[in-house]
Amino acid sequence: TTRRRTTTRKTQQQRQETMQNLTEDLDVVGWGEPSHLTRYHSPYYNESHVKWRLHLRKWMEERLQPNIAKWETDKVIPHSVFKEAYEIGFLPAIVGAPWPEHLVGDCPVVGAKQFDAFHELIAWEEICRLGSGGLAWGICEGIQIGVPPLLNFGTPEMRDIATQCLKGEKVICLCISEPYAGSDVANIRCKAEKKKDPHTGEDVYVVNGEKKWITNGTYADYFIVAARTGPKGNKGISLLLVDRSMAGIETKRMDCMGMFASGTAYITLEDVHVPCSRVIGEVNKGFYYIMYNFNH
Repeated sequence: TTRRRTTTRKTQQQRQETMQNLTEDLDVVGWGEPSHLTRYHSPYYNESHVKWRLHLRKWMEERLQPNIAKWETDKVIPHSVFKEAYEIGFLPAIVGAPWPEHLVGDCPVVGAKQFDAFHELIAWEEICRLGSGGLAWGICEGIQIGVPPLLNFGTPEMRDIATQCLKGEKVICLCISEPYAGSDVANIRCKAEKKKDPHTGEDVYVVNGEKKWITNGTYADYFIVAARTGPKGNKGISLLLVDRSMAGIETKRMDCMGMFASGTAYITLEDVHVPCSRVIGEVNKGFYYIMYNFNH
């Protein structure tokens, strides 16, 4: 027992020394860093978390921070930044654990098997450390809430679209809020009626409605739209995957103070024909998928 305790203490000491060596150059003035880096031991963070943080921080300070003012002025983040964010490992990280290795390959620095919720948390801490809401929302928010429904409830074809977004090739957004139903998700008014397409003869959902405060909607390629396909209340809502090429969808940029680069949009859907194969999961189960998604 004594030998085991001695070995444990030595292991802990070695671990603390390794962590100190990794963090010796960090700014520790005024509680500017998380406490586990500078003052206290935490059982939740190990060497991989510190290396991951420094990996992301280097990219953000060199590539993102110098451009924040320009992107806020231009009210858009260049699409090339999304591809860089994938290559550095940032985009898949903010979608959360487990790391989607089967879709995007291994996790840089950390490794897919080691990636956990604390690595995801670090990704958010580092992007928010730059102090720009427009940057954080512009890069993160659409993919963070738009991709999980495809991964968790979508078809294999939908997961292919999720992969495009994770790799920074496409941008996605989640369309829930409306001008008259912000957080009252169960009572949204946007409707999707099942009809025959007059040109193809196939069954489609014809979507009509409005969505407001949709982050990334201005430059999104895909839209996950919550629409009423059944009775009133939470048992009549479905999620549909809409893409910008479909006729009848219009996006207007909303200039939200402090969030100009976020691409927040007011979206109008007028007789948008969506194939039935674009329903995510089961019809009228959308409310439950939304709640599952928001809980993350």
